[in-house]
Amino acid sequence: MKQLKQISIALVLASMASANAVSANIALQDNHPNEYVVKKGDTLWDIAGVFLKSPSLWPRIWENNNQISNPHLIYPKDVIYLEYRNGQPYLTKNKSSVTKLSPKIREGYGAPITAIADYALKPFVVGHTIVASQLLKKMPYVLSTAGLNSLVGKGDEVYVRGVLDPEVDQYDVYRLGQVYDAKFGLDSTNTEIVNVGMLTISNQDGEINKAVVVKANDLIRNGDIVVRHSELDLKPIYYLAPAPKDLKGEIIAIASNVHKASRFDSVVINMGLDAAVYAGHVFNIVDAPLKVEDPRTKEIVLIDNQVIGKLMVVNVFENISYAIILESAKPISPGATLKAIDF
Repeated sequence: MKQLKQISIALVLASMASANAVSANIALQDNHPNEYVVKKGDTLWDIAGVFLKSPSLWPRIWENNNQISNPHLIYPKDVIYLEYRNGQPYLTKNKSSVTKLSPKIREGYGAPITAIADYALKPFVVGHTIVASQLLKKMPYVLSTAGLNSLVGKGDEVYVRGVLDPEVDQYDVYRLGQVYDAKFGLDSTNTEIVNVGMLTISNQDGEINKAVVVKANDLIRNGDIVVRHSELDLKPIYYLAPAPKDLKGEIIAIASNVHKASRFDSVVINMGLDAAVYAGHVFNIVDAPLKVEDPRTKEIVLIDNQVIGKLMVVNVFENISYAIILESAKPISPGATLKAIDF
């Protein structure tokens, strides 16, 4: 179904990676090394933090070397070098850019590193998605279990009601979750759906079809919706990019329904495709505005510039997105503002 098509996590912002775009005020870590050997388990955010005080500025000093088939892929055992050109720092996998290199075969190196840890991404990239609420009534759903139980698990049979694709026999099962609507400041109604299992259709005939539960992340209930299965490959994120300066938004919810979020927790923000937000965009998280009384002048002063963390967008929908907290100086609550990172 088109409404469930995921936005690719891989961010197409290669143009920002040119060394010519380096800003003079990029701050390096005080104790930065001149080279770093990538280790298994490293993430792009970790490596960027070895060199930079603000890891999200990585694309601005990463050299785009076209001699390599894909210069943005970074693997364990690669060496990242810090060099200078015209007085400006840049990072490269090639010590001395004048050396012509041939593509390497990465035997035994493992998979390329991701922007942040896979375990932080998977729950809210693969298992959660957003659909327009008005579409839910058109989706097939679990009508009943074959044994008339209200809850079922792996190996049980269920009846599915609705129009199915005759060419497809595997379907994912989703539970309805949080509704994001005008109460969250949105001008549309969106529903989060959470994957709870997978079915194989055993007998497809008409509007009501029999199926077997082949995977259950949770007990499946009557009324859970059924969606054609598609393998959602978790693509590594190779690019981090500061969000455009004119973008401002807000954290409207913590995705796990807790009151506070910290590092690697998932949040929902009120920006999406309509605001030209992309997966990989990084924002400063600014604490909710605080009104205080000046003890001298007695005037009310608004404090609205306290950066308390950073987040990265990981999954984008029409006017709403999932993001993951990368850094947090304190527990983060809904209502925190999102602002561009100053260069």
